[in-house]
Amino acid sequence: FDIQDVGVRYYTYISSMHYMMEAAAEAGLPFMVLDRPNPNGDYVDGPMLEPEFRSFVGMHEIPLVHGLTVGELAHMIIGEGWLNTDKTLSLTVIPMQ
Repeated sequence: FDIQDVGVRYYTYISSMHYMMEAAAEAGLPFMVLDRPNPNGDYVDGPMLEPEFRSFVGMHEIPLVHGLTVGELAHMIIGEGWLNTDKTLSLTVIPMQ
């Protein structure tokens, strides 16, 4: 996964990454994220997503401006158990240089 995110919950690149992670886990394939800086990474702001409003433009219970890199979010998706699969994902995050 090598896409620049802007650090807001409704930007759908992170939702696409979530579905790619699920597909990789189901297929038994490793998943790699090339981490990039979050242009809004110096702050966190806005309301948390309420579960009843979850959709493709808001999949994760995170603040509107989340402050995470895509690599950090990928780890959070696994750590919080948000993948809709019982299979384990082999995740590699290549850190920013």
